[in-house]
Amino acid sequence: MSLLADLDPDVAYPATLPEMAESWLHTEVRIATYAALRGHFAGRPGCFVGSDFNVYYRPRPDSAFVVPDIFVSFGANPDAIERAASYRVWDSGAPRFVLEITSKRTHRRNREVKPAIYLEMGVEEYWRFDPTGEFDTPALQGHRRTSSAWAPIEVTPDGGRTLGRSRALGLDLHAEASRLRLRDPRTGLWLPDHNDTRVERDAAEARATDAEAARRAAEDRAAAAEAELAALRRRMSDKDGDTPR
Repeated sequence: MSLLADLDPDVAYPATLPEMAESWLHTEVRIATYAALRGHFAGRPGCFVGSDFNVYYRPRPDSAFVVPDIFVSFGANPDAIERAASYRVWDSGAPRFVLEITSKRTHRRNREVKPAIYLEMGVEEYWRFDPTGEFDTPALQGHRRTSSAWAPIEVTPDGGRTLGRSRALGLDLHAEASRLRLRDPRTGLWLPDHNDTRVERDAAEARATDAEAARRAAEDRAAAAEAELAALRRRMSDKDGDTPR
């Protein structure tokens, strides 16, 4: 037992090699959701947003871990977690929110195995999103802990989307086609993800290009007006020179 106690936690509970890559769509949704949550909670003390990170929920000698697509913890030490090789529930507390993105390879495990793991871990809300719509109906599903069991969170149609509200995050989740969007119900504003950032950047670049073109056009017009004025002055000067005295 003393040998276990003396082990470096990053040695005892290491990161592992990534599993087989998911589809492009799975990766796209994971990265977009992670970026949106990371940006939203940036600067909030004690909040850690993780993705594709080993979360150990049982210590050695019977250690066990799971790798959520997205998870959010409060009351944690983000700096310490980011320096560590893994997330340990007994050090940082159970994640408040977990999201798994369904795929052909993971849908059964997400639906049949992971709920029990997250319940044991102490997770408050467990959500699943199926960007293909092939494995889960509806595509967005959430569950909230009630004592020692999960209770479904109501999701409703919302103008072509499926809407669910996360009390754990204080945010609305909107499933639309193959995209998951997040909105702050207090402000009504969408949380920007990397897609929105790219669109905004492209729009800003387009505005800058238009502004540069307008500046050059204005300079050309000013130069043309100056040339015309200079020509007029020369003609007036020539005319004055031809007048008999």
